[in-house]
Amino acid sequence: MPKYVYPVYETDAWHSLEHRDCKGIYTSKQAAVNAIVKNHNIEDEDFYECIDGMEALTPRQRKAEIKKKLRKDFEIGFQTQSYTVNYDIEVWLINDWA
Repeated sequence: MPKYVYPVYETDAWHSLEHRDCKGIYTSKQAAVNAIVKNHNIEDEDFYECIDGMEALTPRQRKAEIKKKLRKDFEIGFQTQSYTVNYDIEVWLINDWA
């Protein structure tokens, strides 16, 4: 059975290779997503179209809503989109050459 690792990169709004910073390597996509959700550097304002929508929530509600939106971003794809800071998850196959 093939083995994979999932490196996580923090990048800019354009997913530029020049501004990629490796934030960790994980053994599953789920672990990578959990790490991003817990440790992201995306500003709260990036998640809301208008500031009024954000201010109506308590800090705890805001945090929960942001986590939910980030998890939704990764349901199908391997990257976030349209934030000032974005995340890419790559999939690397580990060869078992012995």
